[in-house]
Amino acid sequence: MVIWTLSARADLKAIHDYIAKDAPQNANTVTREILRKADTLAELPRLGKTIPELNEDSLREISAYVWRILYHLRQSRIFILAVVHKRKQLDTDEVSQRISSE
Repeated sequence: MVIWTLSARADLKAIHDYIAKDAPQNANTVTREILRKADTLAELPRLGKTIPELNEDSLREISAYVWRILYHLRQSRIFILAVVHKRKQLDTDEVSQRISSE
């Protein structure tokens, strides 16, 4: 089961809104692809690689376009923690806070 945290949903909305300013159709395409990639985790939860900055097996990531979809494996559930740009330095403290608020 894939569960989007509130903060990850906010990330996705911010991405959509940012792209939609210049290209509404592209915003919808990117958002759908991010959602589609996240949905694949229900069948293949270990599809992603471990997050290098955190080096914890239960914290993983997959990519969609220029975005990193960060997720946490907990038993049979997958929590989407964040969607961040690949060029942005990952704030590991923020990720830790998001894990605490699942």
